[in-house]
Amino acid sequence: MGVPSRSEWIAVAAFGAGVAGMALVANGFAVIRHEGRSPTTCTPLVVGAGLVVLAAGLTVVAANPRVPTWTTQLIAVCCVLGGYLVVHLIAFAGYALLYTNLPDRAEADAIVILGCGPNRRSVTPLLGARLDRGIRAYRVAEAAGALPVIVTCGGQGDDEATSEADAMARYLAARGLPMNVVVRERHSHNTAENLENCIRELALRGIPANKVRITVVTSNFHVLRAAALTRRLGIDAQVVGARTAGYFIPAAFLREFFAVLATHYRRAHLAAVTITVAALTAVIANAALPPR
Repeated sequence: MGVPSRSEWIAVAAFGAGVAGMALVANGFAVIRHEGRSPTTCTPLVVGAGLVVLAAGLTVVAANPRVPTWTTQLIAVCCVLGGYLVVHLIAFAGYALLYTNLPDRAEADAIVILGCGPNRRSVTPLLGARLDRGIRAYRVAEAAGALPVIVTCGGQGDDEATSEADAMARYLAARGLPMNVVVRERHSHNTAENLENCIRELALRGIPANKVRITVVTSNFHVLRAAALTRRLGIDAQVVGARTAGYFIPAAFLREFFAVLATHYRRAHLAAVTITVAALTAVIANAALPPR
């Protein structure tokens, strides 16, 4: 058996990109059906469509090796960026898995459950998983003799019939938690505001920010960004992650990964990508030169 030719390697890459792209598009429709339409749930559709376009470009190159050099360069750059993304997604997923299995903090003064958009007035499966993890953290602290409060975080969006905090409080009440331990933070619209407003609400109840011990509950894909924000705010917090439903994993991890790149490690990743792309372009250009 001989070594596969350049065209055969490109055809294999085209097939892989096409299959992955169609799978992501199908997953996008499934996520929207379960969780409603939002930037997060639409992410698999966008990324999947991009992979399908990449597969089409690779197919053209494999079928016609005489395509312009700039076309080959562009497709090669897209493949390198895709590979770079996949490697970091794997590392990101490992980090999330670690936080999913962290033990709950027994000495917590407050259990802060970060919100995500409800489906009209009801709690989505994603938000329900966070609330269930929050209940578990509360029971652990209660059994250890602590008397923590539970802070439900999240304001009301333009397309939502109620605030996230209120929808979450109703979910907790339906599962037997006393409402006198629930604090509703109804004014935030992102994770940073969740945490800042939560600290303010706790201070109003006599729990100062410099002494409070917090368990922050979010989804496992969101723990890295939430943990970075707690460190930036100087909060004594342990961030724990709730499990994510299988159908939601691609959408959640893709969007959160892009958010982490944009907010925390932008310069380092831009430098790495720029160097890689420049080196690849130089290699391709050199290979395209006629022999002397």
